[in-house]
Order: sequence, then C-alpha cells, then structure tokens
Amino acid sequence: MRGLIKGGKRNLSFLCLCFFLFPAGVLADEVGRFIQVEGNVGLQRQGKPVAIPVKKNTGAEEKDAVKTEALSRAQIQFLDASTLMIAPLSHITIESYMYDSHKGERGALCQLTKGLVHFIVNPVVQIEKKEFLIKTKTATMGIRGTDFYILLGPDFTDVFVKSGRVAAISHPQPVPQPDSRPQDSPKISKLLKRTAIQAAMNNRVVIRSMEASRLMAGHPPSPIVRLQARHFQVLEGLMHMGLPPKFGDSSNPGQLLENISQSDLSSPIPPPPPAPPSNLGPSFPGNGIGGGSGIASPFS
Repeated sequence: MRGLIKGGKRNLSFLCLCFFLFPAGVLADEVGRFIQVEGNVGLQRQGKPVAIPVKKNTGAEEKDAVKTEALSRAQIQFLDASTLMIAPLSHITIESYMYDSHKGERGALCQLTKGLVHFIVNPVVQIEKKEFLIKTKTATMGIRGTDFYILLGPDFTDVFVKSGRVAAISHPQPVPQPDSRPQDSPKISKLLKRTAIQAAMNNRVVIRSMEASRLMAGHPPSPIVRLQARHFQVLEGLMHMGLPPKFGDSSNPGQLLENISQSDLSSPIPPPPPAPPSNLGPSFPGNGIGGGSGIASPFS
C-alpha cells in the first residue's frame, strides 16, 4: 500500500512537471509558429466555424485555415524553417505537413482559396523524399527550395518565381461521365484515365528563377514570361496592401503586374523575412509529426 502511494506521488509529480514544461498549446502537434501578425488575422482550427484571433507566437497546426482582413498580414515559420507570408484579404489552409530530419523526409500541402502568398521554402540538401505542394482551384504547384509568389485571380493562378523552380500542372475541366452499359464500364474507365494522364502531361510547366506563368483549368500553362526586379517590387507592395478588387484585362502574369503598377496602388517594400532558427529539431516548437499529402507531385 505504501508503495502504491509512493508510486502515485511520483506519477503526480511527473504530470505536474509535464504541464509546467509543456503548456497546452505546445502539447498539440504544431507544424510551425506565427512569427509575425499585423492587423486582424483569424484562424479556424480543425474546421471549426468560429475563428480565433491570431497573435504572435500562436502555434500553427494541420487543418488550420488562416484568413487575413484588409491591411492585415501574417507570417508562419514551419518546422523546417520554410516561411509562408500571407497578404491582406487572403485565405489559405494548411492541409498537411510532415518533417522528420532524422529520416530525411519533408512534405506539405497547402490550399490557397483567395489572395496572394509568398513562400520561401528552405532548401534542405539532405531531404529529397517529399516536397511542398500548393493547390488552388486551377492548378497544383510542387516546390523544392524556392522563393516564389502565388496570386489567385478570378479564374487563373499566376506563379512568380524569384529563385529556384516550381513545377505546376493546370487542373483539367470536369468531364461528365458518359452513359454506358455495365460491360463497357472498364473499357471507358481505362480510356478516361489514359486521357487524364495525357492531359496532365500537356498541362505541366516548370517555372524557373525570374520567370512566371499563368495556369487556368482546362488550358495549357501560358508561355513563360521573363521577370525583372521591378515586378517583384510590385508583388511586395501587394503583400502589404492586398490585391485590388479588379484586375483588368491581362493575358499573362507580367502584363497583370504592369497594369497594377500603373494604377494608384503604392508599392512599399517591406523588410526581409527573419533568419531561420539556428537549431532546428526538438527545440523548435512542435514534434514534426504530420500526415502525407496524398497528391501526386508535378515534378513526377
């Protein structure tokens, strides 16, 4: 009996120590932290309808949906020191994230449903098994060690690569399932699959440093557009001000930025993102646990 009491005291002491060292926010499977928050930024956790306000040092988790209001921005640093900067009037969801430095694995899937984001994916040389995937309503992008922007328009996705490379695939238009007899279903299913694979190959593009491309559902990517430093100054201004309510007519990403630069939108240049933490791993918030994306990479 005395041993049970002593054992219970030890267990209680251990639990108290855990609560002291690891508060409730840290015990969750965090995939990163909000290292900068300006204005009104809301966070819907695990699909809950009510958004909570985001503050600096708030932990980011899988399934988190981030929404920025006008003149509001947020910056997330993931466990692998990759950085996501979210412009005003933008919506993005962290669908999944996985990072294991010991096994040499890394992967993430984010879905952008509105606005503009700036990604800086940390180039980890030892990790080649997985990559960052960004999905929009018209395209899917695969990223490895890249500094780039994604701008979501009414019916297109514009990708601007400052350094590195991004492989992208434009989504096909939904194809109605044809009426068929039961004995014809396998043959038709095989034909549809072959057609989808061929369409995906035709709708793939690799965008490299100082280049941009536009992706629309059911269309091949636009021809590559060469960029200049002034284009990224416009993008940095948009990261502060948000996208304009109307885009005007533009046939490619470069022309879109030219139209915006000729408008009354000012283009302040914000300071560069902070340096990544010097000691990644256990000391950085979170434990690197997360699920895979389950989506084929455009690099494949």
